This record gives sequence, structure tokens and C-alpha cells, in this order.
Amino acid sequence: MTVTRKPTSLPSPITRTGEATRPETPATTESRVVARPGKNGTDGFDSGKTGARPTNFVDRPTGHRPDPSAPVLPATAFAFGPGKLALAGREVSTPVTLTASATPNAAVKDLQTVTSTVSFDQDVALDSLKLNLDLAHTYKGDLVVKLTSPSGKTATVSDRQGGSADDVKGTFDLSTAFKGESAKGTWTLSVEDKARADTGTLKNWGLEVAGKTAGPVEPPKPPKPTGEPIVAVFDGGVDFKHADLDSAMWTNPNEIAGDGIDNDGNGVKDDIHGYNVGFNSGDVMKGDGTDHGTHVAGIIAAEDNGQGNTGIAAGKAKVMSIGGLYDGADLLTNFERGVDYIVNMKQNHGANIRALNASFGDEYRDAASQKRWTAAVQKLADADILLVAATANGNGSNMNNVADMPANLDLPNVITVASMDRNNDKLARFSSHGDKVVELAAVGEDVLSTVPGGDWEKMSGTSMATPTVAATAALMFAANPDLTAAQVRDLLVKTVEVDPDLKGKVSTGGKLDIAAAVKAAKEFVATPPTTVAER
Repeated sequence: MTVTRKPTSLPSPITRTGEATRPETPATTESRVVARPGKNGTDGFDSGKTGARPTNFVDRPTGHRPDPSAPVLPATAFAFGPGKLALAGREVSTPVTLTASATPNAAVKDLQTVTSTVSFDQDVALDSLKLNLDLAHTYKGDLVVKLTSPSGKTATVSDRQGGSADDVKGTFDLSTAFKGESAKGTWTLSVEDKARADTGTLKNWGLEVAGKTAGPVEPPKPPKPTGEPIVAVFDGGVDFKHADLDSAMWTNPNEIAGDGIDNDGNGVKDDIHGYNVGFNSGDVMKGDGTDHGTHVAGIIAAEDNGQGNTGIAAGKAKVMSIGGLYDGADLLTNFERGVDYIVNMKQNHGANIRALNASFGDEYRDAASQKRWTAAVQKLADADILLVAATANGNGSNMNNVADMPANLDLPNVITVASMDRNNDKLARFSSHGDKVVELAAVGEDVLSTVPGGDWEKMSGTSMATPTVAATAALMFAANPDLTAAQVRDLLVKTVEVDPDLKGKVSTGGKLDIAAAVKAAKEFVATPPTTVAER
């Protein structure tokens, strides 16, 4: 079934709990409820509600307030480029040498004119032009030889000069005559015989021109995204050196690690596995919340290597880390920077980014911020990128009338996730819900996954349920690369397993069914429009 998301209205105030740094040496088997990070250190909890947070809850770093030790970078520092591509419409001045030749072997008869042509298809402003000519004739003094440019300008090469048994052969410099002319078009060589009794042959001739490209130059087409589907994990960062993640990470094929150079021309130096939005760098391990981001990444794609956990999309998808989300600027600004980066990487650099995992969020009541959130996610939609977002960990709170961003945005590429309990029997006690803004639920309690330092740990929260859905989406894109973000969202919605406990809590009344979703993706064939009106 297709579910229509309704826009949210502004809510009354809700109380949210703060987040701080986790203990330095937690037990690797500890079950922790993880607060989905919010911009003001809040996440929709109200300890006075039924199902208050459990005693083993550990607060998470937010980083949404600027870190005094982090550089607050101007907007101009975040300018992503198309890379080593010429820009359409840009005036360039590139030295170019072109050659063209013809072998007419045409007879030059008495009192007749022979013509031959060569062409250039590149617009080059000429600095020099040389004519190479091989013309045999029994009496050169009979001949008038001329070269005419595409614009109609004519230069005389020979005008009845010489005597008997003279051939017109050699290289003639006509640079002065044609300087500044465009090489583009057809050039015509004419040989006219002005007298009787002598004959000859125009064997071959050619032009060698040198100059600079003139006017706008069309850029080469950007590479088409290829390879495994990529899930961009917007979070604190990912430990890409973890034994379960080192082969699961997206690696920038056009960047050289550690040389301090922006090799691919995208505006970021050494962005090997992604981008740090908080510090405007390629170091995705710098900043707060890397434990959260590493755990999320492992749920998606941790390797099937007999250690720890195996990601849902292991071997089928790659993870791109957009780290530093909780450092430097506020959450919304960092999100916008991350969106600009991944859209650029997909559209101009061939990165096959199909989904964005957003295990974070917060309430934004002001219209200006809501407009910015909408614009950023619309950029994702325009780039055909699915946004998989976590609802709050609000201990049963209803999010229908909360301006929760980005989860509650009403766009066709957004799917929002609540958490089921560890047994997948009912909504987890810590999870929020909302039948107008949350589509489905997935297991998010006691989920074992990777943490920094080569370890694994169980965590709980909607933050853990969300990458389960993002990974399933990646499997669907892998099974059927032609699917769009909106189509994958609709298939996820249509293939849920209905659960009585979710009635009235999520719009589908159901929970994620991975096998059914992937099967539907494999079998999906888009129905073409049948009328002009439907196009």
C-alpha cells in the first residue's frame, strides 16, 4: 500500500533529555539505549511518561553546539567542485595544434580549375597556419593557387610564378593572412590553369594550424554512477580501520591518501572514505559521536568474516562516512554541507550513492529552519537519494504534531523508522511513534554492532532500527539498480509485515520484512505512462 505523509503542525513544548560522552571503558556486551542526537542535546524523552527510560540508558554526545576548539569555518570554505571537468560556458584559452590533409590526385587540365577541401571541427583561433602542398605540373607559370578559409577569406599561394617543368611543392607559411581566423569549418584549395598545352596533377595537400580554443567549451559528461550502492552515514564518524568495516567502506578512486592534495578537484583534500562536515576535512574519525556512527555503519555493512556481527547488506553495499555532524556548526548547517557533498559526488564524480542514513534529529519550530531542512532534502530527492530517518526515542511519545527534522518531512524520498523490541514482537518501550509521520518499525533493541577500537557492543534505540532499513534499501538497489528512491520507499512500505501492536502507531501498521522487500525489488517493473496527460 502507498502511504501519504501529512505535514506536521507546530507542537507544544516537549521535554528532551541531554546527551554527554559515554563512559570510556564500557563492557562490550552492555545493552544501551541510545538517544538519537539532537541539536540542543535533546531527543524527545519525558521521564514522566509511561515507559520512562531504562536505568541502563547512557547519554550520547550531541556536538550540536559549536565546539570552542573546532574552527568555525565561513560558508565560502564549503565549496564543492565538479572536479577535473571543464565548466560549460567558461571562456578558456588552451593551446591547440590541428592537422588535416587530402589526397585528391586530381588532374589539372588546361584552362580549368580544380578544388579540394579539408575540414576542422574544433573552434581554434589561429596563431599560425602552414600549407603543405604537392602539385606536379609541366609549366608552373600557368597556375594560380589559392586557399580560402571557412569565413571566405582568401590568400594566394602562387600566381603564375615560375617556368617550365616546375612543380608547386613544399610548405607555405600563411599565418599572416589567416591570423585570428577560426579553424572550424571547411577550407578550400583551388588550382586554376590559365593557359593551354600544359597539364599537371594535384597529388596531395594538408594544413597544420596552431592556436587557442575560442569561446565556451562544453565539458565532458560526468561519469555515470557505478559499483555497489553506497549508503551515506551522516553521523559523528566511522572507524574505517575496524576489522569488520575496513573492506565495507567506500573508497574514493580519484583521491590519493595522505598527500594533502585535492586530487579529484571536488574541494576536499584526502576525502578517502567520506567527508567531515564539522572540520571541513577528509578525516571522518575526528570529532564527537564516532561510536554512534561506527555502530550504525556496522549494522549496514559489517563484513561477513566470522567476527562480531554481519551487516545486513554485507558484501552488497558500501558505507560513505559523513562525519563531524556534531562538531563545529549546528546540526542543520552541517547537514546541508553533507548533502551538498554527497550530491556533488554522485552527480559529478560517479559515486553510486543511493541512500542516506539519518540516525539523528530534533525539533525545529521556526519556519526559516523548516524551509532549509526541506530544501536540503529536496536536493537529495532531485539527486534520487533515499533519506532513511529515525524518529525520536521518546518513550512512547506521539510525534504526529512535532516538527521533527528531518524525520517528519513530507517528501517522496523520505521514510521514517521506529524501533521494535529485541524479539520483534512489539514497539520498543523507548521508541516514539506517529501514524501520520512514521512509516514502519524495525528491530532496534540490543543490536550488536561495531564500535571504535576493533570492538563490538550492543546498543538500543531508533538509531539502530534506522540503519536496518537503510541496509535493506541498499539490498533492493543492488537487486534492481533501476529502482528510484521513491520506488524503493514505496516497496518498503508495501511489503511490511503487519503487527497488531503497531496499529495506530505507524502509518503502515507494520514492521520491516527484509526478504519481502528485496523480493519485491527484484520483481519490480515500472509501469510506463499510458497517456500524454500522465507523462
